[in-house]
Amino acid sequence: MNALQDRLAPEATLGPLSGSRYWTMSLLAVVLVAAIPWQTRWGVVSDTSWIITMCERLLGGDRLYIDLIETNPPFTAWLFMPPVALAHAFDLAPEIAVHVYVYAICLLGLGFAALIARRAGFAENRALFSMLPLFLALLVILPGNAFAQREHLGVALALPLLVLTAWRAEPPHARMPGLWMAILAGLCASVLVLVKPYYALLVLAPALYAAWRRRSIWPLLAVEYWTIGLVCVAYVAAVTLLYPEFLHVIYPMLADTYMRMGNMSGLLLAYGPVYLIALLMLRFLRPGLPLSPLVSVFTLASLAAAVALIYQAKGWPYHAFPAFSLMLAALLLRTTQIDRSSPGATMELGRKLLLAAVIAAAAIPFMKTQKPNAELAARLEATAHQPTVALVGSDIAAGHPLTRLLGGTWISRYCSDWLSDAALYLWAVSTRDGNKEAASHYREIADRYIDGKLAELETKRPTMLIVQKNDRALAEELSRRQAYVRFLQDYRPVAEDETVRVLLRDARVSQAPSPAAASD
Repeated sequence: MNALQDRLAPEATLGPLSGSRYWTMSLLAVVLVAAIPWQTRWGVVSDTSWIITMCERLLGGDRLYIDLIETNPPFTAWLFMPPVALAHAFDLAPEIAVHVYVYAICLLGLGFAALIARRAGFAENRALFSMLPLFLALLVILPGNAFAQREHLGVALALPLLVLTAWRAEPPHARMPGLWMAILAGLCASVLVLVKPYYALLVLAPALYAAWRRRSIWPLLAVEYWTIGLVCVAYVAAVTLLYPEFLHVIYPMLADTYMRMGNMSGLLLAYGPVYLIALLMLRFLRPGLPLSPLVSVFTLASLAAAVALIYQAKGWPYHAFPAFSLMLAALLLRTTQIDRSSPGATMELGRKLLLAAVIAAAAIPFMKTQKPNAELAARLEATAHQPTVALVGSDIAAGHPLTRLLGGTWISRYCSDWLSDAALYLWAVSTRDGNKEAASHYREIADRYIDGKLAELETKRPTMLIVQKNDRALAEELSRRQAYVRFLQDYRPVAEDETVRVLLRDARVSQAPSPAAASD
């Protein structure tokens, strides 16, 4: 009985002392304010910039998977449509609205998770409240080039479910999660699963842990999991009904090309050593102390996210964000654990410094920026006012957000030439391996895409053409096409940097009708 009273005592809740509460809230505000200029290093990252453009075109009447070819299911557009629509309704910059939206989601996820922890009465709660600024920093400072990516938002909204799962893993006691709390936690976490279905592992692994720890299957049948399941069923039904093109055209094309591309060796080299060190740190920080349910749940969620990272095999930082952010959260939670054999003991300075070093090392992949060169953008803006823009290149970052920075209009159905890049690569691999049937198949895909690309360029005749310098395969293919050689005769180079060369259409011929238009 005394143990139960200790768990429910006010001191066990988030909010130990009024003075400490004041300083913690002040630090939360400092972290949030500091994040705003900090994120200017990356601006709006390329994927998010494209999604904003996609949402604007959908608002303008374009049809998803018909007029716009998007590699992701429709939830990507649905997730970002609210801030983009509001920005247009109130004549605001969509980029600002999206960033405000992202900060709001981070605060919502962390705040709801803190509320659940308070209701649960975890033994760590006294220390957890003072750590809230650090957890907020994991959401608004650490992400860097993953900020505003779908995985970033999904992780923020998954926090309440993870804390709730740790609560379910505790021995049963008088205070259990309420119905609406469980439903809301499930709704929040469903975002991560809708972003990418394989993140269901991130939900499943902690749920299995809770069932194992309770020696019961009942935690697996909790309301929050029914909520996630029903949301996913409704989503699949909506996609089947509203966007059959994604299931019957886009997904098979992705499975045949884009999803077969990967860089497993680079991925393991870039993330493996630091991740393994962080995993070992769980024991080193508090040797001999068993992992608490909170630490165990976040660790298992991180390991599940690492499986998803390896499955995707691309190695891009935002794919790694769930695994790393949740592992760092587990390490911070580990520092709050209470050693009942010596309750007043604190962690040694050396261990704290090593933890700080691990966090810094884990942040390195997220520090690289793909923000367009400011000098290049300024020169182009002075050269052409609100140009129509096309890209020759497979890297989405070559065209986005540069097009939006110039106030330009993106003319293409695709965000980049990723399809030709994948098809040409797989064609080369099949040719090398002597697989004539596969080589012919991928050669046909590449030729069909390039023919469509040339027709689009000739018909729409963009004011500005961005050429990605290191996409040599596509450049060589286009250089063999007389139609492309003739098309380039109307363009002159106006600026370039290490990654792109930008061509501008000659004003004297820009008013003349294209041959295709003249024949019509």
